[in-house]
Amino acid sequence: MPRKKRSGRSKRDIVLDAAVELLLVNGYDGTSMDAVAALAGVSKTTVYAHFADKLELFKAVLHYGARELGQHLSELKERDALSEGSAEDRLVSALIAASQAGSGSQAIAYFRVMIAEANRRREILDAFGTFAAEMPEVSDIVSIIADLLVDYGSECGFTLDRPDAHAAMLLRMTASGIEFDQLISDFQLSDELLESHVEYITRVFLRGLRPTASEPAVALPPGYDYPWGPALA
Repeated sequence: MPRKKRSGRSKRDIVLDAAVELLLVNGYDGTSMDAVAALAGVSKTTVYAHFADKLELFKAVLHYGARELGQHLSELKERDALSEGSAEDRLVSALIAASQAGSGSQAIAYFRVMIAEANRRREILDAFGTFAAEMPEVSDIVSIIADLLVDYGSECGFTLDRPDAHAAMLLRMTASGIEFDQLISDFQLSDELLESHVEYITRVFLRGLRPTASEPAVALPPGYDYPWGPALA
């Protein structure tokens, strides 16, 4: 059934909305240009007028997903909770927000399709890498976490080695761990469980960083070039 057209939306946006809905559910091979046109309520000629082929349309969907995730991450910087309380509490708040941004149903669908298709089509993997590099929000969230880790070290009387690397590590232990569980199963994470999980992991991680009377602060091993994976947490 064609989607209802919302006033003020261009035909390109209407086509892209339909493509997002179909491609995130059915994947690349399971979605045809005919199906996109039918759901958008336009002719196939109109679809091709805006997107030369299905690959170009799919790349536009990837860009759409990256932009949506970036917008959620950018909202994190505006949160009052990041400027109030101890560095530890602010870290928990920041990481909960980052985890929520990446674990929504549309974000998980986006990651699932991207992973499935990237291994079969090098040009899609290259396109995703380009989009991720163009998302300042990704590096922003790493910088926010790194700055908060530095603040935590200052509050506890120690200097943290390579806070940016530890920030990426902590993001992968919290946000990326939740995303992985959802990607490989039908697990539905409640807000309460997400918050409890992120808070527990963060507080355990911070206790591990803090030096004891007989041991120095934790430092990354020589040659341990972390993060070695993609920049996206």
